[in-house]
Amino acid sequence: MHTVEQKSMAADTRYKRGYTPPESARAAIRQAHRTSPWISASTAGLDIAVLVASTIGCGILGSRVPLWGIPFLVVAGALVVARFCRALENLVHEGSHFNWSRHDRRLNDALVLAAAVPVGAGIGEYRLGHLRHHGKFGTSADPDLARYVELDLEGVERSSRTAYLRGLVTRFGRYQLGWVREVASGPYVVVAPFCWALLLIVLPSALLGGLGAASLSGLIWALGFLVLLPFLRMIAESSEHVYSDAETVFDATISNIGFLQRWVLHPHNDGYHTLHHMWPGVPHHRIARLHRFLVRNDPTGYGSTLRYRTGVRQNPVRSSGAGGHETREKNSTI
Repeated sequence: MHTVEQKSMAADTRYKRGYTPPESARAAIRQAHRTSPWISASTAGLDIAVLVASTIGCGILGSRVPLWGIPFLVVAGALVVARFCRALENLVHEGSHFNWSRHDRRLNDALVLAAAVPVGAGIGEYRLGHLRHHGKFGTSADPDLARYVELDLEGVERSSRTAYLRGLVTRFGRYQLGWVREVASGPYVVVAPFCWALLLIVLPSALLGGLGAASLSGLIWALGFLVLLPFLRMIAESSEHVYSDAETVFDATISNIGFLQRWVLHPHNDGYHTLHHMWPGVPHHRIARLHRFLVRNDPTGYGSTLRYRTGVRQNPVRSSGAGGHETREKNSTI
């Protein structure tokens, strides 16, 4: 068995695809590629609305409760901030594939700004790096493989919660520095989320609840955005691939489809990562349906060979047949 480091030092030959759908699935796959800029834009708008309203609400409420209640509100609010910023990041990822609008790319990138500004992502720079991941998968030009090697992400111990958290914490600083280098195309991108939060969260909190509410809202946003969001992202990204024991894109890519993955770590169906690597042009609002279609209609191919997790610390497994993992994905363990 190769190590992930040996993989990165191998000849620059892309992994083979590793999966061919049955002819009967071709029409469904073509249909699944249809984009809808308004579905994606409204999804981003709802994420932003929940993020802003909950942060302001926690800030105002925190300024009126006893001191012992403030830490609970700050942590709860920061978790909401992190989760919905993670959702916006996944929509920026969608935009990098022109999955908001396939036929009008300027409209695609204009709309994506609504999701990109709050999370400090430069869509152009992000697209360049991410498309290298798809186009040069498994070679030395694959930025994700380089990050897996640099941080030894496959070496994160998953046998216990304590060991798992320790492995993530020791890698966190280097991970976040690498992320900033990858997505930030200029100083304005780095500053943008702070200006966004000031205008949409801190200022309204001050107007509605005073300086105490504004201070708490700002603290909640900062904790969620600067600490919890990158930690959630690190957990998610370290679970998407296992390079060392695979020779194809299909086998090296892991789907994370348990409850916590779908609703916290990989919002907007980002957890169906194997299918995404097979067809990156399938937008978030169609990918889960296509996944279920292939499980039912290709039970001895996709339905039985897909590698997936339903628990965050679970090692990847394969389905035992059609619907096998669909039953399990309702449950998730940490």
